[in-house]
Amino acid sequence: MSSANENARELRFAATLSGVITLRMLGLFLILPVFMILAEGMPGFTPQAAGLAVGVYGLTQAVLQQPFGWLSDRWGRKPVLLLGLALFAAGGVVAALAESMNLLIIGRALQGCGAIAGVAMALAADLTRPERRPVIMAIIGIGIGGAFLLSMGLSVPLATLLGLQGLFWLTVLFAIFGIGLVLTLPQAAPPMEEPEQERVYDMLPVWMLSFSVFLLHAVMTLLFVTLPPMLVGDFGFVLTSHWKIYVPAMLGSVILMLPILRRVGANLSERSLLPWAFFVLAIAVGVLPISASLAVLGILLGIYFLGFNLLEAAMPSLLSRITGSRGRGRRLGVYSTFQFLGAFAGGVLGGWMLARFGSQAALVSASGISLLWGIVLKLSSKGVFPTGEPR
Repeated sequence: MSSANENARELRFAATLSGVITLRMLGLFLILPVFMILAEGMPGFTPQAAGLAVGVYGLTQAVLQQPFGWLSDRWGRKPVLLLGLALFAAGGVVAALAESMNLLIIGRALQGCGAIAGVAMALAADLTRPERRPVIMAIIGIGIGGAFLLSMGLSVPLATLLGLQGLFWLTVLFAIFGIGLVLTLPQAAPPMEEPEQERVYDMLPVWMLSFSVFLLHAVMTLLFVTLPPMLVGDFGFVLTSHWKIYVPAMLGSVILMLPILRRVGANLSERSLLPWAFFVLAIAVGVLPISASLAVLGILLGIYFLGFNLLEAAMPSLLSRITGSRGRGRRLGVYSTFQFLGAFAGGVLGGWMLARFGSQAALVSASGISLLWGIVLKLSSKGVFPTGEPR
């Protein structure tokens, strides 16, 4: 097969897998901006219970990422992807029919049992050549950013039209479409793990990136637990108008992000980007609580989205270049475990801090942690992350 045909084939697979992950992430992101407001009428509502409902999705995702990755190394990627999407759909049905916070929490937990993020990244690596994997992983990361962008624009209008139950029914449709996309992909039989290879594999870069994605998603979830009530309570900005802040901020961040990603991809310089992106997050989140106007708040959100989207694209790209070919599903499962564990931690911690200390304390704490981790990455990244191709 010619190089041009091979490139086109790999891009097609990347677009398909990006579509699967994007549909899944929409199920998470569409809920975030509106859940704390819409769930207030649910029997059993408290800020802590609502924070748990937001975050428990991430907990079950975190618990099952590595088992799903292990299964995919043995059964193949496609059967495990289909199983995960079926569980996601079942959880959406339970959440849509829930009439109490307890049942809603159960539905969200069941949605999270479809832990396929690591499996999807492993399949993307299986189906592509090593020299093309940074581009392919970046496409998938941009798909996640696209899901974020779509959710910021569509969440409030869809919530106004469909209500909370309707949003959950929509996630069921997303799962069904995702199943259809997976069925179009070829089956790849990944090689089995060899014990001697595992003993010499350096896991430190994987752990560093895993903790980085933990913090990224913890801060993101905490932000959307605390920000919507702040917009309503402190600024008198009704829920139906929140999109007027989210959409311009997100679009502005994408315009700034694209040339940065092109430069980073050309130089394979993801590791240098990571600390600066965390510094951007820290500044934006830290200044949000003292915003004097909605216009300033919107600018700060744009800065936050810039840092978030850069990290969402750069970290999987870097990970793809430091992950060995054997046992890939399990190692990428480690990364995805921390990603969703961060979503759980951010939801639970955000709900608890919102009830105890208010939005400002929660956001300032998240800013301080992001700043400290950026410093750690700045001091250590050269010695941790290799610059060569995967082994």
